[in-house]
Amino acid sequence: MISVDSVEKACSEVGDYSDEKMVDEFDRFFRAQPAICDFVVELTHESGLKVQELSLFLAYMIFKTIETHAVDPVIKVTPEIIEAGYRDTESWMERLSAADGTELQASIATNLQADAEPYLLQYVISELNEPMEDGTQLNDEEKGEVFFVVKTVIESFNNQSKGRIIESE
Repeated sequence: MISVDSVEKACSEVGDYSDEKMVDEFDRFFRAQPAICDFVVELTHESGLKVQELSLFLAYMIFKTIETHAVDPVIKVTPEIIEAGYRDTESWMERLSAADGTELQASIATNLQADAEPYLLQYVISELNEPMEDGTQLNDEEKGEVFFVVKTVIESFNNQSKGRIIESE
């Protein structure tokens, strides 16, 4: 499990990046995790630039946080692992959607606490509730889409670290 300290450390590091350093970091992320980046772009290409950019940024932040936390280098995630992560996220979302209005809050809280990466999810949720750089907010549908994409990224990194199908460079 990623600690809250690792999340805060990654956020602090990235917050201090210059624009040039951020571009370099994204280039590194695209080289290190091409399947993750392709997945995010493919799933969000019809959703508008705000959704795609936020999804890519949060996917990078997940990668950066895992990298900050890990002792060993982060292994490249394969499309097969992402597919398994996608199915895991669908199941997670189905469990949530099975709850009705009054049970929904309790169901969300229970699922977050039981999740393998509660601090990463809390970070993602807090970012989704922040205004964009231009001051606008995502609507609920856009937030749900970004959440689904990023939850899949988290599940993919978890599945990869559990030793399902691991591919090294």
